[in-house]
Formats: sequence, C-alpha cells, structure tokens
Amino acid sequence: MAIQWNKAAGYLLASAVVAISGCAGGGGNAGTNPPAGGAEAAAAKPITLTVFNAQPGAVDFEKMGMIEAVQKKYPNITLKQIKREKGMEYGDWITAKTPVDFIYESTAFTVSSIKQFGLETDLQEQIKLQGFDTKIFEPNVLAHALSTNSEGKLYGLPFTMNRYGLFYNKNLFDKFGVAYPKDGMTWDEAYELARKMTRNDSGTAYYGFTAVPNNLLLNNQLSLGPLDLKEDKSVMTTDNWKQLFDNVRRFWQIPNNTLVPVAEALKGNVAMVLDSGSISQAEAGLDWDIASVPELAQKPKTGFKPASLSLFLSSTSEHRDEAFKVMAYLVSDEFQGKLTRQAVGTPLANPEVRKAFGQDLPQWKGKNVQALYYYPDAPAAPSRLESLTNVSVNFSKLFTSEGDSNTLLRSFDEEINKAIQTEKAKKQTK
Repeated sequence: MAIQWNKAAGYLLASAVVAISGCAGGGGNAGTNPPAGGAEAAAAKPITLTVFNAQPGAVDFEKMGMIEAVQKKYPNITLKQIKREKGMEYGDWITAKTPVDFIYESTAFTVSSIKQFGLETDLQEQIKLQGFDTKIFEPNVLAHALSTNSEGKLYGLPFTMNRYGLFYNKNLFDKFGVAYPKDGMTWDEAYELARKMTRNDSGTAYYGFTAVPNNLLLNNQLSLGPLDLKEDKSVMTTDNWKQLFDNVRRFWQIPNNTLVPVAEALKGNVAMVLDSGSISQAEAGLDWDIASVPELAQKPKTGFKPASLSLFLSSTSEHRDEAFKVMAYLVSDEFQGKLTRQAVGTPLANPEVRKAFGQDLPQWKGKNVQALYYYPDAPAAPSRLESLTNVSVNFSKLFTSEGDSNTLLRSFDEEINKAIQTEKAKKQTK
C-alpha cells in the first residue's frame, strides 16, 4: 500500500462510541506470545519506529516504561514518541511528512481522526502474516473496535481501557453507620445509599454520589448512541434515552446532593463516585474501596460500553511488519500484565492479567479490583454510516438545567439537530 498523505484540515469529535457485532480472527497465538526478540532481533537491521501519542493524558509511553520495554524485547528497534500538543496536531506532522508508524488514539475516533486524515490500515493482512490471535481481547471490546467504521474492519488493536467502578469512602460510611456498597447492587440500591449519605453534619456538606455525566451516558449500559444510525438527526427523545437520563438525574435531585466534580471526592466529603479511579490519588488518610458499577434493570449483569484506546498502524509507515510486531507485543499478556500492575485498564480477556490491576502501587493493594471487571462490557452497538455528519454531544448541561425530563430531552434533541445542520453547511461551503 502506498503512503497516503492527506493534507486536508480535520477536526476531532467527542461523539458517542458506537459498535457492531462481529469478530476478527487469525491463526496462531501471536496475540499472547508475540515474536521473540533475542539473537534474531539483535542481528536485524536497526530501525526507529515512531508512535504518535494522540492521548498523552491517558498513557505516556516513556513514563510508563514502554519505550524501554520495546528496546529490551527487540534490541534492533528504537521506539520514539511524539506527543500530541499545540503545534503537533495530526495536520502538523502530516503536512511536515514526519515519519509515524503507529498511533495511540481513542477507539471512538477511528473515523474522525484516523480515517479523516487517510491514516488507516486494515490490519487483516498483518494479522494473517504474523499469526496474531484476536481472541485475546474481551469479545465486546473487539466488537467495539470493529464497529467504529461502517466497513467493519479492524484498524486498531485495543490497548488500554477506562474501567469503571463505584468507588466509596469507607470513612464516611463508618462515620454515619451505613453499610458499604457491594458488588452486584442495582441502581435503585445505589440511589438509596446516596440518599442516606447526603447530609449536612456539624456545618459540613457531605454528598452521597457524583460522577462525570458524559461517562455515564456516552458509555451507557444500553449501548445507545445519541445520533441516528442512518439519518442526520438526534434520537434523544426515545423512551430508552429517557429511562437512562432519569436513572442518572435522580441522584442530583436528592436535596443537597449537588453535582460536584469527581475531584471533590479527594477531599473526603463524597460518599460514592462512579469513576475509573481518581479517588486512588487521595491522601493516605482516606480509606476507600470499590464495588461494581450498579446493575441496570433493563440490562442486568452488564457493564458500560467499552471505553478503549487503540494502537493504529499508520498508512504512512515504511516499517509496517516491524510496527505491527511492536503493537502485538504491547497488547500481549506479557506487556499488558506490566501495564495493569500500574493500574491501567486492560482490554484483554485473560483473568490473570486483570487480577494484577494496580498491584505495583501501594494505594491499590488490598482493594477489590475485580469489581472493575465484575460485569462484561455492554454489547457493541450498530455502526453509524460514515457518510453522515457527526457532532460533539455534551450531556453535562442536561444535569444542570431545570425542567421536566421530556422538555429537557426535546430541547437537547433540537440543539443537536441544529448543530448537525450547521456542520453540514460548513462542509458544503468548503
């Protein structure tokens, strides 16, 4: 495949994650046991591979030891990281023809980032060539990766995940004599706990529950997206969306349970926070633990939609075989085990890798880390036609607005539709 340079200006979208059912397969077991280094690699021609880190806030390849690990595994390969920052966006390095071999990016941005710039490479050829086994991934995580484009092709290997749990402050539950949250609770049970724990004691406000609304609704347990799959319109007025919205909104309708930032939990005055682990940064005096995400009545025993980030083989790479070999190593049991021990969520299905979550960090020792994997991820949703217009959808304002649910959702629906038409008009004038 020839190198593709797409100089067109692009834009990133915070659109909902979408997915279709399906799987990609390959023979062999390279997924769990990538090609070995050693004498063969040492004798190979030295090369430098460049990874464009489009999500440096999620994982820093250098700080997390990835560059060093690749060098140790393959002595002939030097891995160089370019972080996305001002002056180094996609368009910048593409225009400058900076060599990039693979890209670390949100799986949800397969179309709006990777394909937008013509950087996609169908991995099926490398999967067959190198005997990579895609069955290493949790099935719905793989289905999500396949569904982010309307062709159902695998352009990226899931690499890291946001794993959500119901983190709770044991100090507060002990203080007020309320039983701790537990794995397998329903949303109704979590609501009752939030109601009990929301109070003002000796002049101090205590909040029963908080979360990032976008995380709850974009990664919802019903696998819904806010945009129609076949038409350029919003679908926010459906009964299922109303049920999801009402389920979450009621927590912040509890008297005095203000929607506070997740970081507020670090101060010790939030009883429960549905998050991927911010509370772990709290000072030692805050005693916390984790329960599974609450179970939704309409979709029992189901977690959130996969919130993964993937490694994409760039169409600009001049070393595709070597780049895929490194990508395969980074998603192997061997390396994922190292990442997981540093409290990085894994897309792998291997229970032994999951079990090691956070074990190299003192603040995670003894915690109920299996709560993060208590339920399987929600099924992949059908893919949306790529010819349609995407716009960013921010649910946060829904939770700070007054009014009944039907009125709020109808207004939100209209707002999204206007944004779609505005974006379509921009495209037509280009």
